[in-house]
Amino acid sequence: MRSRTPSSAVVVLLALSLAVGLAPVPAQAQGADSAPECSFPVSEPDATGETVTVAERPERIVVLQASAAQTVWELGASGRVVGAPVASYTDYLDGIEATENVLNADEFAVNQEAVVQLDADIVLAPNVVPDGTVERLRDADQTVFKFGFARSFDSIAEKTELTGRLIGSCAEAEGTNAAYRDRIESVEANTDPDRTPRVLYYTDGFAAGSGTFIDEIVTTAGGANVAADNGIEGYGELNEEALVEWNPEVIVVSNQQDGLPETPAFESTFAVRNDQIAVVDGNYISQPAPRIAIALEAVAEAVADAGLEADPTTPAADPDESDDADRSTATDEPTDAGGPTDDAVAGQPGFGALAGAVALLAFAFLARRA
Repeated sequence: MRSRTPSSAVVVLLALSLAVGLAPVPAQAQGADSAPECSFPVSEPDATGETVTVAERPERIVVLQASAAQTVWELGASGRVVGAPVASYTDYLDGIEATENVLNADEFAVNQEAVVQLDADIVLAPNVVPDGTVERLRDADQTVFKFGFARSFDSIAEKTELTGRLIGSCAEAEGTNAAYRDRIESVEANTDPDRTPRVLYYTDGFAAGSGTFIDEIVTTAGGANVAADNGIEGYGELNEEALVEWNPEVIVVSNQQDGLPETPAFESTFAVRNDQIAVVDGNYISQPAPRIAIALEAVAEAVADAGLEADPTTPAADPDESDDADRSTATDEPTDAGGPTDDAVAGQPGFGALAGAVALLAFAFLARRA
């Protein structure tokens, strides 16, 4: 498998995007003082159909997977977290290593005994946590709230607001969402509606279609999602005949996978021939939480800078470029898959014949970043 280095323009845009985006905007700077105070007790229905009641502001919080952890960190409540997924895909969250790890050695399955021993006031479970795990924790007298699927920017904001209510950080949630929406609106305002490069989001053999927040990232960034435009829903295993037909002009990948496959199908695409591979932070683009806006900005810059197949100013590809050795996208991040998390994985028409079965097997691996 050959790794590909993004063009210099893409490298610069990613550096700038991450430099300005790593630190959350304080809620106080976003008018949080005018936000309503949280009130307790609070009761909310969760994804299991259970109405969960939190009697008073939680002082001991457990988060079971990455998107919930990122959200709580963005709300400035990390100091109240006693248990979290301490893993390679959460090590960007300051201080998370000081919490009790709630995962088993596989970095995905929840260590239920460890959670119970923490005696938390609330346990926040993203949708990839199985209902059976939630029920067993409840049977052990834990207050567990399970979130639903996040399939859009709006649903991520709703989850942030709901998290704020559950943990007593309502003002912080309002401030976080204000900054989050400002970033999205800024991207929307700077796209060119007359220029929509064909974009593929690719991760370890899968492409993201409609009904995913990845689709909204691509379209909001000013691109046309080739998988969604060809009838793909959710995530599906990519068929190389379809890849050749779609011929993406930009391919988006996470920095946690080892480049693109060295196949004639990939080498034939306009994106690969013109080195238009946008490498984004896998933790941001695969975790449905506030920092998804940072990934959006990076994709938008790549889309804006991309040459188009029909553009006469696009330089011709170097015929020897495909033979360049070992142009790497490697970073200090692990090379695990940066793939689907809070979205269902399913085989779709135009994808491999065994896609449904393969997808189900792959989901447990890919989903661990939720």
